[in-house]
Amino acid sequence: MPSERPTFSVVIPTRNRAELVGRALRSVAAQTFDDYEIIVVDDGSTDSTPAFLETVRGPKCRALRNERGQGVSIARNLGAGAATGEWICFLDDDDEMRPHALASLYARSISGPKLDFLWVGRLIHERDRSRRELSRREDDWTRLPPTVSGSSFLALVLKIATNSLFTIRRSVFAAVGGFDEKLRMSEDRDMFITLAESGYQGGAVAETLLDVDEGSASLSRGAASRGGPDIDLKVIDKHAGYLRRPEHHEFLNDYLVAVYAGYLEEGSRSAAMRMVGELRRRRALKYMVLRLYVRHAPEFRALKRLIRYDLIRRRRLLRSLKQA
Repeated sequence: MPSERPTFSVVIPTRNRAELVGRALRSVAAQTFDDYEIIVVDDGSTDSTPAFLETVRGPKCRALRNERGQGVSIARNLGAGAATGEWICFLDDDDEMRPHALASLYARSISGPKLDFLWVGRLIHERDRSRRELSRREDDWTRLPPTVSGSSFLALVLKIATNSLFTIRRSVFAAVGGFDEKLRMSEDRDMFITLAESGYQGGAVAETLLDVDEGSASLSRGAASRGGPDIDLKVIDKHAGYLRRPEHHEFLNDYLVAVYAGYLEEGSRSAAMRMVGELRRRRALKYMVLRLYVRHAPEFRALKRLIRYDLIRRRRLLRSLKQA
């Protein structure tokens, strides 16, 4: 029998995505572990989302609403503030839990030393605008130690995300103050650095328990990538004392390289070059920086799109000739 206070509070922020949030909700309803509640936070939708959420309200599902869009940090904090479960489990509105996800999270939470937060393996589906699948990639957490904390968790911060079905004790979430509501992006990196700095214990569930749709812009991924590198620099500055410790030198280098790549994706060449200067000062210029330039610089992206389009045309022509 479910306890009076559920084990998990599943918090789903959404905005203008009635069809996709319905898919996420169905994936929670299909769980083999039944001790949960769902809290959907509608962040100012102007489409049919509010009407749809009225149809799914029930004993296990509540819907909250911001009358105007305020961003993913505020939406998640609103849902977490209404949660009653021991664990808060964050689910993006375009992602789907596999049926045994909560069961595996629960088993991991009681399997050994006390854990403060958890995350799971994802199968990430990259899609184009027509929702055709272009590629897949899968997390592999099998080589991690049973628990990570401090510097050992910090090393993973750039490799995981809140959409890794990030699950945290409600008491710990409250103790660290929730997500920083001044951040409209990279709020997960900020949270993870805070957890590392505070010494909380985390662990991965080394199973693929979540399907992530990378082609659609969820509330957490859809706040327009422009400005993301500037926000990451704010996160670095916020935690400067911790990140500039000698033992975190390599992590900070990797974070600055990620910022550099973000500027390239935006087409902010002058900002990217400033990051090159900082990396040179830190003696962190590596082959990876050149590879990222080739991968993300606008002129190379345009060339790759042209080559891909030409290849698709040739394949279609060959297919039509065979059919003829």
